[in-house]
Amino acid sequence: MRDSMEPVVDGVDLLLAELRMLRSQGPHLRIVHRFCEPGMLCTPGEEVAVAYLVHRGQLYSLRLSLALRMLIDYLAKHSHFPQSASQIETGMRADAFYVRHGGNAMLHNGLKRKISRSAIKEYIKRLRLALDLAFRQAGLKLDPLRVVVSEPTVMNEVGYRLKASIEWFH
Repeated sequence: MRDSMEPVVDGVDLLLAELRMLRSQGPHLRIVHRFCEPGMLCTPGEEVAVAYLVHRGQLYSLRLSLALRMLIDYLAKHSHFPQSASQIETGMRADAFYVRHGGNAMLHNGLKRKISRSAIKEYIKRLRLALDLAFRQAGLKLDPLRVVVSEPTVMNEVGYRLKASIEWFH
């Protein structure tokens, strides 16, 4: 009897391990940059072209506008600590990658966005909505609030942090 149930037990063990990993590390996201210069990675002038949820070898596109693609890329690069809307705005304005975003495409500012502090809260909501849509498509019961995390301070400021494993493709 035990031998006949072994594949089922192995399958359940695998699903439980996958669930533990998703809860501890968050989902796996792939961010694709294009217009890179040969031999260089993540340099000013590249474009954040698309972001995907990766689950069981399948890619699920996150339906993100240009500003949201830039924001998820920024949060992914700075996921080690939460940042307020002011810190995110300042960080993106100071980083040449976002200032010159898409410059290698020669489109005369068609791929540039300035993200204001006042828009961050709304962008976070929209980012969570896009994640929720991808989670549903992938059949994952994950809460986007646990992926794009809001961490309140002792005052009235909120820090945002992305809890996910990330890979970049160029």
